[in-house]
Amino acid sequence: MKKRLVAVTMAAAMSAALLAGCGSSGTQTQENGAAETSAQASGNGEEAAGETAASGGENIVWAGWSGEEEASRDIFQRMMQTYRDETGNDVTWVGWTWADTAQQLLIRSQGGEQLDIAQVDIGIFNTVQQAGLLADLNEVLGEDYMKETFQQSTLDVGNVDGKQYGFPWSMASISMVYNPEILAEAGWEEVPTTLEEFEQCLADIKAMDPEIIPYAVSTKDDTCAGDFMPWLWTFGGSLYGEDGSVTVDSPEAVECVKWYQDMLGKGYIAMDVGRGDARQLFAQGKVAFYDDAVLAKGQAVSNGVAPEDVVNVCQAMLRPVKNEGDTPQSTMWGHMLVIFNSSEHKEAAAELAKTLVSDDVALEYFEENGMPPVTNSAAELDEVKNDPYLSTFSASTATARLEETARMTNASEIKSIITEELQYALLGQKTAEEAVAEMGSRMNSAQ
Repeated sequence: MKKRLVAVTMAAAMSAALLAGCGSSGTQTQENGAAETSAQASGNGEEAAGETAASGGENIVWAGWSGEEEASRDIFQRMMQTYRDETGNDVTWVGWTWADTAQQLLIRSQGGEQLDIAQVDIGIFNTVQQAGLLADLNEVLGEDYMKETFQQSTLDVGNVDGKQYGFPWSMASISMVYNPEILAEAGWEEVPTTLEEFEQCLADIKAMDPEIIPYAVSTKDDTCAGDFMPWLWTFGGSLYGEDGSVTVDSPEAVECVKWYQDMLGKGYIAMDVGRGDARQLFAQGKVAFYDDAVLAKGQAVSNGVAPEDVVNVCQAMLRPVKNEGDTPQSTMWGHMLVIFNSSEHKEAAAELAKTLVSDDVALEYFEENGMPPVTNSAAELDEVKNDPYLSTFSASTATARLEETARMTNASEIKSIITEELQYALLGQKTAEEAVAEMGSRMNSAQ
């Protein structure tokens, strides 16, 4: 059985922070001179939380981090106003930095402060779910509604042992992006779809410009293990079996590691490259392919690509498959909404969740911040279907899988093992067989 979080221990360890840093109010962080929200998380704003709203409706507390960010602050205000106008309820935003959100949600829950609904990513979700804080949304919203509204792959991210603790909000897979200009210069007008084609494309790029890294797959830090997983699946392998046993020591994994070694030997990939490095090099036109989430376009712009040029140098693609007809592999990425067991306003919180994924609101969020809509109805909108970048990510997301370490509290340890053994193989310190065998042995010891 994989290691699980001991919620009571974690909550107890945070008691000091609760007493020292939280007090009776003021958990909101307003960074970089952020303007106050319409209902502040300190002073009169949060004191009003939980009381009957002026309109006679309910007043709920929504927590997270994106509403604190400059790029999202205005649209979060509009989202909340839409909810107020549609329901007659009120909503108070309580925000922190992303790095503080998981801890603050636990502290706030332990302290008995009102907390109805929160924004979480996959890692934060695991923390609060394993602490036993979340309501089953199949009970709050109805299982039929959930299945009729969302793709099963997005529901799976928030489903644990048959209970739906996470509400899909904005999700996409971590797939592959590429530079069309580099491919065209190397003679490729279409992206490769099979491994054979992919390797030929990488060879053509290398021959065209030896200074370009054809494929900046991650070879360091946790992102190395993250990139390795979908390639392992592509070769038919896995880290774990359905019963939780370690299955990585397999012929399929050996074949995958040998493929990595061959790619490095031919100069198609490089050592000491992580996700951040790949993003910077990609923006500089020094990388043809790399793996990223849907925010890759925004990352390219933030790393120096002119906004008007980004569509010419950053497009999405499905991961090449080993055999024609195979399913392209990718890992799931994105944000969910969760409702807390302690909430006295679960139905009102559910209405906010529905508002946030409604077509009009979700489309505005996509147009302003690039966060993709998740509902089946939004997928049919012309604005979504006609956007080749987003539609490719949507196609990839439909068959995406949760990282195999995502539900594990020692995920970082497992990812470090994978990264270290893969690096040993790439550096020639171990054969592929030796690296995979040791990977399996160390993962078994970490169980």
